[in-house]
Amino acid sequence: MGRLTELRVRRAKPTDKDQWLNDGDGLYLRIRKGGSRNWVIRRKRLGKTEIITLGDALSLKEARLKAAEFQLRKDVSKKTVAELAKKYLKEVADKDHKRPELARGYMERAVIPELGRLKVRDVTRGELVAVIQNYAGERGKRTGDQLRSNMRALFGYAVELGYCESNPMLDVSRRVAGYKPVARDRVLSDTEIKAVWDSTHRNMPVIRFLMLTGLRISEAQKGHRKGDRWIVPAEFSKNGTTHWVYLTKQAAKQLPLPRCTATNIQGWIRRWCEKYRIEPRFTPHDLRRTVATRMADNDVQPFIVERVLNHTLQGVMGVYNRAEYEPERIEAAQTLERHILEVVGS
Repeated sequence: MGRLTELRVRRAKPTDKDQWLNDGDGLYLRIRKGGSRNWVIRRKRLGKTEIITLGDALSLKEARLKAAEFQLRKDVSKKTVAELAKKYLKEVADKDHKRPELARGYMERAVIPELGRLKVRDVTRGELVAVIQNYAGERGKRTGDQLRSNMRALFGYAVELGYCESNPMLDVSRRVAGYKPVARDRVLSDTEIKAVWDSTHRNMPVIRFLMLTGLRISEAQKGHRKGDRWIVPAEFSKNGTTHWVYLTKQAAKQLPLPRCTATNIQGWIRRWCEKYRIEPRFTPHDLRRTVATRMADNDVQPFIVERVLNHTLQGVMGVYNRAEYEPERIEAAQTLERHILEVVGS
């Protein structure tokens, strides 16, 4: 007879036996032979019939809403961390993050393998902290702290979805990873620059390219060549504006860059530094500081260095100065190239 209607519900009368008027999806109006009526959900569970009473003084519409809410709670209670992580990557990271591959790496390397089978509502803070500390022990304290940050966002999304009542990561600080942020002032020495230029490793063109352009690693990976310039689209630029750098002969010589993720490059350069006993090791971002320092040492004006690095100018300069300084930026890139070639003796 299909689904119930309000008219059919009102006209239903008690008979000499209990009636079960089916609205579909397990929702029934039960009318007892004594005349009482109530709305129930009837379902099979472990081979037995289970009846959940929703109430008696409900309209058909209200009964359907209560049944839908119950079903939602039942479905949500079964959600696993793996399902949550995949939904987060698809609906949050891929849409909103500038570098969604980083979030994907943390989910696929740590969260899903270690916690994936657990129900979201059952995960304890102790289990989360254990994953972070193990990861920090294997991959470094800073990386462990970045995992912590991603897990906090993940379970914050779970709260938004109703998968859990509160975020178990809310009060987990970076102390659990043992990470203490320190302002870096690392600049590569002449000997280290020469080592970079002498290396024949297939990943080293990325490092040389960063040292010649001052780009962030993500800008190098997401940009593209257009004539004698490297263009970084606004969506991949940290300050949200399209950026360009001049490609000197040496910079162009490093192209095309090897295909690998920023995370892979960071991990590889750490291992490379350990292999050749370079202490303290440097990171890809230290190359930007090296570029700024070497340009300044070779008399490039500070505001030109800022333009090359695509920093947002502060104060009055930031408000009124919209100049591109194209010739000066090209000359700065050429000055840096000449200096590096002198350092490496080429």
